[in-house]
Amino acid sequence: MWKWDQGRMEYFQYDTLRTIAEFVLKYDLKNSDPDFIREQTGLAFAAPATHSPWRNYSRIFKLCLIVSESNGVAVPTDIARILARTGTVTCDEYLHFLVEATTSPSPALSEWTTNLPIRHPLCFSLKYILAKAAGLNENITPINEVIGAYFQSGFSGDEDDTSFLNLMSERENYSGAVTQFDIRQARESLKFISQISYLHCDSGNIIASLNQEDAFEIFHAISPISGPREENKDLEIQRLATLFRDGSEHTFFDYNNTIISDVLESGFTEGSKVKKTHIVIERNSKLRDQFFKRSPTAICDACELDTHKKYPWVNRILDLHHVLPLSSGTRVDSRRGTMLDDLVPICPTCHRAVHRFYESHLKNEQRKDFLNQTEAKFVYTQAKETIVREDCYV
Repeated sequence: MWKWDQGRMEYFQYDTLRTIAEFVLKYDLKNSDPDFIREQTGLAFAAPATHSPWRNYSRIFKLCLIVSESNGVAVPTDIARILARTGTVTCDEYLHFLVEATTSPSPALSEWTTNLPIRHPLCFSLKYILAKAAGLNENITPINEVIGAYFQSGFSGDEDDTSFLNLMSERENYSGAVTQFDIRQARESLKFISQISYLHCDSGNIIASLNQEDAFEIFHAISPISGPREENKDLEIQRLATLFRDGSEHTFFDYNNTIISDVLESGFTEGSKVKKTHIVIERNSKLRDQFFKRSPTAICDACELDTHKKYPWVNRILDLHHVLPLSSGTRVDSRRGTMLDDLVPICPTCHRAVHRFYESHLKNEQRKDFLNQTEAKFVYTQAKETIVREDCYV
């Protein structure tokens, strides 16, 4: 199986990686005082006193192509420079690039060598999920099935759709093929990429909220990154990072066949890629089903309207609002998978109004996005407190 850094999911969150990117541009992550790192990032970096944050956590940030090492210091990459600029790149754009760039063996780990055949486990995994949705109209894929298919197929991740569809004929057997291996690291890497807006992870499955046309388009738009590889693993990290710009090399971020891309209807006055990523999450139908299965409420979180009381012939008329920064994906947890804590149920009118509140705030700040989770949640709370509640709502 492929290697990852298991048990560190908190540090693999997109917004956390942006925070680290900002830090490594200013300071030397390897040699900075641990307490100073914790103070500047707000992250715990739990470790024994004898272990520095770099010793325990550098693999994460190398896997994510944010930092490498040279002459005993931590060196930021081009990806760190891009992530540190608010509103420049979305979680979708960044994670699709990592999917294409991640290799086994990996230059982020001690196993790195250019003498062995290179495989692309995350690219294989996403293409397997997409091929299943596009070719079979099956949107739920067990994580163990993906890992088993990777193990048994020997695919590199660059195969065409016909090859992947032929692989599907044995899909019922793949989950059982992994029982002899320790697959915890591979499983966590798949949970990591489920931060992509059209994916989410639930009960050991990856669910793709895409129709067949969009799944087909994305499948054909992603491919492993190739080119001459550096013998030195830190130079290889830097090489890969230079290939990322701002996601603009991809053309599939509208998801037009799956999601109605009417950004104006959602309150945004322009359809930038950052805002569209936010909309895709909020209209992820499978994620919505999961949320309301866990929290079967009919009450708007913003104006407190009881939609079932007002419209008794339906259970609820509520949207899901994603409270994190517009460019963020959904956060994931090592055990539960996709976290639902950053989603709130609000009525369609409040939803459009909250988005217009966001638009006004960001325009005043002359920014495309919120700086971080704290600001996004604060502005949402401001919007809630500004709403006038009618007597008939309660």
